[in-house]
Amino acid sequence: MELVSGEYEFTCYECDGDGSVQVVRGTDDDEPELVWDKCDECCGEGTLIYDEEEAAEAIEVGCTPLRTPSAT
Repeated sequence: MELVSGEYEFTCYECDGDGSVQVVRGTDDDEPELVWDKCDECCGEGTLIYDEEEAAEAIEVGCTPLRTPSAT
């Protein structure tokens, strides 16, 4: 999918691009259990799309975009 003008794609910071994160869930015995679940931040995609302002902030803190908008 091509990015719209002003959109930048970054690796999800929450799951490091994996699409899943470890979460603690209670079992039937009320014992906590560590399980893998879909990342809520990127909906399991592993990437996030930012507008120009969000992208500028991410770049400022050291993130590198995976894709940038194509020149039109």
